Amino acid sequence: MTSSDALDLFLSSCAALGAEVYGRRQVPDKRAARSGFERLTAQYPDQCDGWLGLAASGDVSRAVLENAYRALDTCGELITAGDVAADAIDFAFDTGMYIQLHARGADGVIMACAAARAAAGDYAGAGELLTDRVLSAVPGPAGWVLAVVYFRAKRWHDVRRVLAPLAAQVRNDPFLHQAVQVALGLSGAYLGLWEQGFDQLSSQGQGPIAAASAEALLGAGLCARALGRAEAATALLNEAYAVVGVSDHVRSTIATALSDPGFGIHPTTAARIDARNDYWDPDTEPGERDFARQLGAARREELKAEAAAELADFVGMVDVKDQIARLESSVRGDKRREALGLPVRNKSLHLILEGPPGTGKTTIARVIAKLLCAADVLPSDTFVEVSRSDLVDRVIGGSEAKIKAIIDRIIDDGGGVLFIDEAYALTESDSERDYGRVVIAELLRAMTNHAGKLMVIAAGYADKMQEFRDSNEGLRSRFTRSIRLPSYTVDELVEITVRKAAKGGSIISDTEPLRAAYAELAAATAVDTSGRRRPAMDVLGNARFSENLIQFAEEQRDHRLDVTGKLDHDDTTAEELQTITAEDVSTAVARELERADKEQNIKLSRHDRNQGPLAGTAAPQRAEPVGSAEPDLWRRGGTQADGGAR
Repeated sequence: MTSSDALDLFLSSCAALGAEVYGRRQVPDKRAARSGFERLTAQYPDQCDGWLGLAASGDVSRAVLENAYRALDTCGELITAGDVAADAIDFAFDTGMYIQLHARGADGVIMACAAARAAAGDYAGAGELLTDRVLSAVPGPAGWVLAVVYFRAKRWHDVRRVLAPLAAQVRNDPFLHQAVQVALGLSGAYLGLWEQGFDQLSSQGQGPIAAASAEALLGAGLCARALGRAEAATALLNEAYAVVGVSDHVRSTIATALSDPGFGIHPTTAARIDARNDYWDPDTEPGERDFARQLGAARREELKAEAAAELADFVGMVDVKDQIARLESSVRGDKRREALGLPVRNKSLHLILEGPPGTGKTTIARVIAKLLCAADVLPSDTFVEVSRSDLVDRVIGGSEAKIKAIIDRIIDDGGGVLFIDEAYALTESDSERDYGRVVIAELLRAMTNHAGKLMVIAAGYADKMQEFRDSNEGLRSRFTRSIRLPSYTVDELVEITVRKAAKGGSIISDTEPLRAAYAELAAATAVDTSGRRRPAMDVLGNARFSENLIQFAEEQRDHRLDVTGKLDHDDTTAEELQTITAEDVSTAVARELERADKEQNIKLSRHDRNQGPLAGTAAPQRAEPVGSAEPDLWRRGGTQADGGAR
């Protein structure tokens, strides 16, 4: 219950503040107000509003704010009990970066106390106060305070995580908007996201906060320097130096940056930040080489073992395995020479994998990524797989944003591999409005800016990947290494199918029908989605075709057992439940070819259709002869195909 003496002292102190009490307002006397609130808090320390009044009268020390937090349960009691304006004891507090915020009530106390703790270096204590409830109740202000805590602790990726959703929410507040944008840009720069940092910071040099404007221009200048844009860097640094109203410390830093061309930002990674021994202490963060060694020992051995197992599981591909082994030997040799201080040739890691669908290009790319990470060449085993649809947008600026976000994600993780499947789709169009070429420009920039952290592996048909490389001189100079994955032979396809069946608990009783089917498909051709005639197995997907084939064969086996009454019969053996017969295989082949025809419009071209294991299967609904050399060639989608790949 509120004491009348406490209430009287509170109201008289509020009146001295200049607040409206009992409908009247007097000339402010902050000294008298402060004296009154000091007496109030001394006599009634459990009254939170007394501490808030002390803060409103000018004492926003950490001690006052901590006492207010300890008495938080009584927050608002005196305000509610007296005839006084609701904002009587509101106060402003320094967030620790660029701006002050307005504090009212319990949430105001929490935010102000968190800022005070962070200013004293108690980041853990500050973070504990900013709970999900507070962040939900006052997302803009509380989010900013939490971001400042992370910024002070140099947890750059956490700054970006917290502020990213706030950027749009605070757009109507020019002060908070500039503060958020500058903090986002600087945290990106400290993660080595030079392009993104430059774009965000260079646009914030004319904002309402002098310190934020100067630091934005300084950060943009250092990003430009990291990108090799010396003239732009100098111009931005001069502009930063000319900003009026900044502290001597900031101006001195700008002057140093102008006089020393080697002055710059030393970036870190999210992975290294998360590897700290103490979550909040930047001094416990491992250096780049130390972090690589941390990743090494156990994890590098795991990655090497995983890669070896995946590679061993490949059927055939002897030459491919040899090329991968040579690549691994080369990079390990370079690392050994580097460790001894010997000269090392600067080699491009970027790679093209040439081969038709279903030959394991994605798996091979993952194997290479793991091996290079295990060899301490790549900083992390991050692997991001994309295709044209993930990179190209229909709106202006959308494609640049997509590729930058993907690159940033990889660099945020410390580095890794970007795998682009069917990369030629980015350069096939001759239209000036096609944004695929915009993606290529951003990709080339990233390959230069993040050399040593980013490896790009592009994959696709050999002929199309040659066209991809030839479409841009930058691509040709960066992709100097390629590995060709051949189509599988008939024997290899049979082995793959048998293995896939065994993994699913099935047994193929007779592989001869399977071999005969693959042999005929190997001799046939089909037209791919771009109208080029290719070996039928390449268009059908090689190992992917075998996966579909097994599924259909297992389904046919189970249906056969069901209609003959054996599926649920007690006398049916485990072998019968597992065995796929020759007839099951033949039916599965027919169904898969029919599916390919209907769903993908794939039509085969081959001689003697009425002979062999594929006789009568997958007959196209409409067939038209093309030319006179081969009477059994087919059109695909109404487009005439010639006799060879174009």
